[in-house]
Amino acid sequence: MMFKTHLAFGLLISLLIVNTINVSYPIIFVILVTIFTSLPDIDHPKSKIGRKLFFISWPINVIFSHRGFFHSIFPPLIISSVLYYIGLKFLALTLTVGYIAHLLGDSITKEGINFLHPFTRFRLQGPITTGQTFEYIIYISILFTDLLITAKLFNII
Repeated sequence: MMFKTHLAFGLLISLLIVNTINVSYPIIFVILVTIFTSLPDIDHPKSKIGRKLFFISWPINVIFSHRGFFHSIFPPLIISSVLYYIGLKFLALTLTVGYIAHLLGDSITKEGINFLHPFTRFRLQGPITTGQTFEYIIYISILFTDLLITAKLFNII
């Protein structure tokens, strides 16, 4: 899935949560979830986050490869557990939501992801080819939905 589709989807998930339950610091929640949506692609040196943090991305890619361990459920569980343990509960929550939003997005692509890597080879995958027309249609649809939910949150509609 493209970077911008991940961001739009992370924004959608965070807006749905803020619109559904009472979240402390809703604007910060939305911003952090949206940012953390790009985190799993740290395992790909040519991704947006990989290019910004190449000194982290390159060794991760060499050790784990793209859509390997960092595209499983374990990194958000491990990182969020540490954050929660040291008292950063809000940050743990936003990281978990953003990270899982990314995984859900990648799970509908043809490449798919292995949620339980390295314990199984089963990949959850869908019909979407990254960067092709159908993904652009999904991207525009998500953006439109983001706008509608934002308008509703601010009582514009």
